[in-house]
Amino acid sequence: MKKEIEIGDWVNSYSKGIFRVEKIFDRFYEESSPLIPKGKKIGDPQNRIVLSKRFLNSKFKKSFSYDRCDESLITHLTKKDLNVLDKVITEKPELIVELDTYEIPPLTSIYNTDLQIDNENDLQLVNELVEFIKKGRSFLEIETEMKRLDILRLIPKYFGNYKFQLFNFDEESMDKRKVWRDAKLNTY
Repeated sequence: MKKEIEIGDWVNSYSKGIFRVEKIFDRFYEESSPLIPKGKKIGDPQNRIVLSKRFLNSKFKKSFSYDRCDESLITHLTKKDLNVLDKVITEKPELIVELDTYEIPPLTSIYNTDLQIDNENDLQLVNELVEFIKKGRSFLEIETEMKRLDILRLIPKYFGNYKFQLFNFDEESMDKRKVWRDAKLNTY
């Protein structure tokens, strides 16, 4: 049985190198989930997201960066790799201090939707929606507001003339739903 990933574990991540797990985010299926597998429903747990700092590259040289990926892509280090890691830390303990002070930038998740906006009135309605979202809203709340403002009719079958983007920062969630804190409307 695979040992569960925990904060502080030394692991291999999606990217090459030796990583230390910094945060683990729970995720749940929700209205903005692109695909909900058969047998799953909104509110059911998904694989967690693991945020980790890279300490060493694949040649065991200092290489600070970060990675965020599905927990299924994370593996614990082999005993051989752990022994090499221990040797590096023993010989250069100051590297751990450097790793501790390395800051991961804010994480941003983006949800995109095309819109076809052909008049000022519809543009004003979408701008009202942008202001509504800035208070921090779930996708369900946003969708409900889009229905109230009659914006759903602006979603084209294929391509639109605007891209509407929702932004979630640092995997913020509430009540098993992502919290979208910003929105932007861009022309193509």
